[in-house]
Amino acid sequence: MRSFMANARVFFQRRWVRNGLVGVILLVMGTLQVVTMVQETQTFDEGAHLAAGVSYLQARDFRMNEEHPPFVKMLAGMSVLLTNPHMSYDTPAWRDINLWEFSQDFMYRSGNDADRMLFFARIPMVLISLGLGLLIYYVGKRIGGEFAGFFALGWYAFDPNFLAHGRYVTTDVAATLGYLAVLVLLLRVLERWTQGRLAAFGLVFALAQMTKYSTVFLWVLIVIIPITWILIHSRERPLLRLVMRRVGAIVGWAAIATAVVMIIFYFGQVSYGRDDQHIRRLLAERDRLVASDTLNDQISVFQKAARLSDATTPTERFIMRIVLDTPIPAWSYFKGLFKVVTHNAAGHTSYLLGQYSKTGWWWYFPAALFVKTPAVTFVLMVFAAFFLTARWWKQHIRYSNGWLPMLTVAAVLYFAWSMTSNVNLGVRHIFPVYPIAFIAIGYLLSILWRNGFRWSKITVVICVILYLVTSFSAFPAYMAYFSEFVGGSKNGPQYLTDSSIDWGQDLKRLQTYLIDHNVSHVCLSYFGQADLTYYRAEYQNPPTVNDPHEPTDVNCVVAMSVTNLFSQDGLYAWLRDYEPDERIGGSIYVYDFREGRVPAQAR
Repeated sequence: MRSFMANARVFFQRRWVRNGLVGVILLVMGTLQVVTMVQETQTFDEGAHLAAGVSYLQARDFRMNEEHPPFVKMLAGMSVLLTNPHMSYDTPAWRDINLWEFSQDFMYRSGNDADRMLFFARIPMVLISLGLGLLIYYVGKRIGGEFAGFFALGWYAFDPNFLAHGRYVTTDVAATLGYLAVLVLLLRVLERWTQGRLAAFGLVFALAQMTKYSTVFLWVLIVIIPITWILIHSRERPLLRLVMRRVGAIVGWAAIATAVVMIIFYFGQVSYGRDDQHIRRLLAERDRLVASDTLNDQISVFQKAARLSDATTPTERFIMRIVLDTPIPAWSYFKGLFKVVTHNAAGHTSYLLGQYSKTGWWWYFPAALFVKTPAVTFVLMVFAAFFLTARWWKQHIRYSNGWLPMLTVAAVLYFAWSMTSNVNLGVRHIFPVYPIAFIAIGYLLSILWRNGFRWSKITVVICVILYLVTSFSAFPAYMAYFSEFVGGSKNGPQYLTDSSIDWGQDLKRLQTYLIDHNVSHVCLSYFGQADLTYYRAEYQNPPTVNDPHEPTDVNCVVAMSVTNLFSQDGLYAWLRDYEPDERIGGSIYVYDFREGRVPAQAR
């Protein structure tokens, strides 16, 4: 046994073997993503992102989907342009800035092959997720050596959440890559201060800002992390002068690079607010609210904004001069940021543990983290947090010059910031926390593997086997994965809906099921943006609680998206009394009521 381990150690010391193992892990991840993504229709937001991205490139007009920066959408759009799609700009949807209708026209009503376009658009997303894997491996290796890098990469590559969302034309995984890349380059700058490293940091920071508006929190982190680093590591005095000089340079490089990249991405766009339809509508709504008795019924931030910009106040002239009469570069970026801020202020109806809330819950993301993270991962995350923190505190060990503590600080701050959000729409909103958790897990497992005790190696092997079993058992419906702690995906809707389980992705799987089971007509309630006619779905609406819904009254196969099954209006709550005969991809429940048949009663 000892000779085998010695030979294995020598074998894995060869660079081509190590690089090959990294390649194999990433190849398996990419293969799983591609194989499963062709089975799925577009998720709720993908068509909108895709249509917007193509319009940016063709028309150089950013009116559609300003709520997200353009990087990911343009990347997907460039890939889709290889299919020579047809897009019309002479439609009511384009003129009226009706994003959802515009995306439906592009995907399903313009003679385009929707599935082919979606496949091409998703390929760059898969490459982004593989790039994130490479970065996780690099950081894990940098902190704890080869084994730490392998374990960190493996934990990421087989995580059901990233296998799911890493395929989609959405912004979450790209923003996660941006977060980690910025933090890594920032730490490299703090380790060795050079203009080259500062320039690389600034460029990547700017690109990260173009992925998702939540990356604005990086502006906070690039101040806090350098201050913390300098206080811990620097012996130069006076500290205050050093802090101001270093932080000023870092923020300055970030600001300059962001301004340049922003102008490039928005093709030099310069606009006035007075020319914008959305601004004109907002001003009309402001005038209506100020003149009515309903202003006091609005949330406080809207009351303050309406009163500050009221024509009877001294601030109105100043605000209107900026908003209406000042030429603003990259106007769509700042307008989109404004939309996201107001969306968060107004809130978004969310679901958690059978409850609904317009403004969410502070504990939503801790709960989402628990129910959506594989059980073995969650246990290792908790153990790594306590073990590594205690070890650092007691022994004053600076893990690889402080990278791991600094990354942990960034993850904790981001998670805490997320808990203040009024928009609670799934675990994907806390994705930037996960890579740092995977790196910590990789470091912990590498310590256990190298300490020489047989029990520790056995523990590592058991953890790896359990994790792989968990991951492969989630195939192919990765989005619907829920932790073993809560009973898996069949219990998922009791905890979360929407993009945590049902984002409209399983319509093609339902189509396959209906064909295989010779079901020619279905009572369907579908949550999603895929076009039912395009996929030849012959259906009628299922009976609601307001209709006769005894089994003999139904007399059809009911297919129900779980988001609609647990909707706030409770229209289909009567179906919760029955166990589904089939769960399609975990997101569509099928109940067979034909010819008086009654599904089993729910337990």
